[in-house]
Amino acid sequence: MPVGDGPVHGDVMARLEALYRREQRDLVRLAHLLLGDGARAEELVQDAFVRLLPHLEGNASPGGYLRTIVVNLCRDEQRRAVRARRHLHARPVSAPPPGIPERSTAVWMALQGLPARQREALSLRFYADLPTEEIARILDVRPATVRSLVHRGLATLKEVVPRD
Repeated sequence: MPVGDGPVHGDVMARLEALYRREQRDLVRLAHLLLGDGARAEELVQDAFVRLLPHLEGNASPGGYLRTIVVNLCRDEQRRAVRARRHLHARPVSAPPPGIPERSTAVWMALQGLPARQREALSLRFYADLPTEEIARILDVRPATVRSLVHRGLATLKEVVPRD
């Protein structure tokens, strides 16, 4: 949907720019955690902002809407990657950690080894610091399911990450 010229256009674009400055970096990190690919994470976040633009006016929670878009785009990307691997019989490419300390590498690798839904729930809970109800809305599940995903994900991480 093209945004027209005039004061509405300027207001919407100013609001989008402010939102971009406030949210872009955290959204890229979230997408990187979910995908394991920093470059693709940046692309998906850009796509999320483009998809938000027609819905920005009158949206009371554009940050939450953006997180939902990013999580859904990451899910779509993961589905495409699975299909591509099946068809090409190629080995998945491992991405380096996103600029985290060396001692955190074990946590990064363990997080990448979790099932997608557990990784999403843990990333949204502990990285994005979202409440259970917001995570449930983004993942389109019940709050009890979010609590279960977080619990199971943490239990798995405790088993595989060495303690110092």
